[in-house]
Amino acid sequence: MEEIWGRCCSMDKYDRLLVIGDIHGKWERFKSVYDKVGFNPEKDLIVFLGDYLDRGDAPVPVMEWVMEHYGQKNMVFLRGNHEQMFYDAFLEVQRSDGHNAFSLNSSLARWLVNGGQITYEEIRKTGRKDELISNWLRLIAKLPLCTEVVVNDQTYWFMHANCNPDLPLAEQDDVDLLWRRTLAERPELHCGEQIIVLGHTPVQALGYEAKPQWLQNGRLVLMDTGSYLDSTSPLGLGRISCADLLSGEIYQSAV
Repeated sequence: MEEIWGRCCSMDKYDRLLVIGDIHGKWERFKSVYDKVGFNPEKDLIVFLGDYLDRGDAPVPVMEWVMEHYGQKNMVFLRGNHEQMFYDAFLEVQRSDGHNAFSLNSSLARWLVNGGQITYEEIRKTGRKDELISNWLRLIAKLPLCTEVVVNDQTYWFMHANCNPDLPLAEQDDVDLLWRRTLAERPELHCGEQIIVLGHTPVQALGYEAKPQWLQNGRLVLMDTGSYLDSTSPLGLGRISCADLLSGEIYQSAV
């Protein structure tokens, strides 16, 4: 895989610094919020925090949209833990020629029980399973785990799950960036000057309403608003959210 982090140039000339939280295969919700945003690559930069697939009922159009837009001007796509699980699962299958792929302790089994089952079934239904899996694996290998953006002398750090605010991005731990929830659960641990932007942990699970949360005097931003949650969830209906970090404007999907 490529190095875990990437640096964006100064964004002083752009109007909006946009970030979108977890999508989790909810295509209609994603399209509704993306259309509201009206992203303009000549004036804006947009960062996606990962977890594009799994749990939601329409992963294939999300997958195809991300692959189509990756590399386009001023669009930054990060890797989430669900991309990492997908990558680990199918890399293991390829290396083992399928032997013991479905053992209880395999990477494939881990992915399937963490929301990957519906993704696999929807990919299989297309009749292009091998092509889609191969193309998605190649894309995941290119996705950084974190990135830094500087706007008007303010530094922003973006990653899917968590980080150590006291370490440079290049020295961050992969497990932190992809899996842990330390800062989301204990925001007081962030005392630095950089603005840290996270997905991964639904804000509803932390007791907040379903919209992006600015904590620690705006130095910590939580963007996961439970994209895949439906009316049966004890946390209530989720949404996919986008925020302009410069103005504080919030855009949300229809439920």
